[in-house]
Amino acid sequence: MPSLNIDRRRFLGAMGVLGAASLAGGAGSALTPDLAVAADAEFPVPKKGKPIEASVDPKTGDVKINDDVIVRYSSCVGCYSTCGNRIKLDRASGRVIGVGGNPYNPACSGDKLDFEAPLEDAYRSMSYANGHGAITHGTVCGRGNGTLDGVSQPDRITVPLKRAGKRGEGKWKPISWDQLIKEVTEGGKIFADLGEDQYVEGFKELHDTTTPLNPDQPDLGPKSNQIVVMNTRADGRRQLNARFATTYGTLNSFSHNSS
Repeated sequence: MPSLNIDRRRFLGAMGVLGAASLAGGAGSALTPDLAVAADAEFPVPKKGKPIEASVDPKTGDVKINDDVIVRYSSCVGCYSTCGNRIKLDRASGRVIGVGGNPYNPACSGDKLDFEAPLEDAYRSMSYANGHGAITHGTVCGRGNGTLDGVSQPDRITVPLKRAGKRGEGKWKPISWDQLIKEVTEGGKIFADLGEDQYVEGFKELHDTTTPLNPDQPDLGPKSNQIVVMNTRADGRRQLNARFATTYGTLNSFSHNSS
């Protein structure tokens, strides 16, 4: 019996012949025996692209995991829906190479996996294995998929930036976290290297909860109210910022979407 394994070129050719035969009303028996369906075709190994985290035998459901890839199940913070996500990382470099839906999360799948289900079932649910896959397990929206771009885009800011020119020039330079903390808390002439003589008050100097900010306008409160805390989304940072503002002694703490 002829081998059923064919390369991609012959497979595409076979599909073209099959389509033409269908349009012409021809019988499938007109095809030669060495033309196979996709499930039986052996395609060449791709030389580009990202590594897969596992492969699943479509007949037995056996899972073979690629140890070069780490998979972590987490939660997306792209919006307030808190859907699950599934992160793939390259083990050697720690680089994020893929983001997808979490099959254990009800927001990602109409037929989610039980939390106690083994991880092998997650691989099977996203495959064509033995009738267990291809039923919309583990999907995530475009915004969730965009997490990968947010992490990997080259202009992402990952260190503190300090003004390196006149205001409005758009010139910045990276500084260490230690320098940032020192200048923010201690203050001083922090732009003296640019020839500026302006003195900037630091957090320590502004931490004054008794001296009025403006004696003529007592309703403005103490000097510490000059510190304004702008919160972000409620994923833990809001509570941290609120506690800092209360402890520091400023009333000017605003949440996301505050008016």
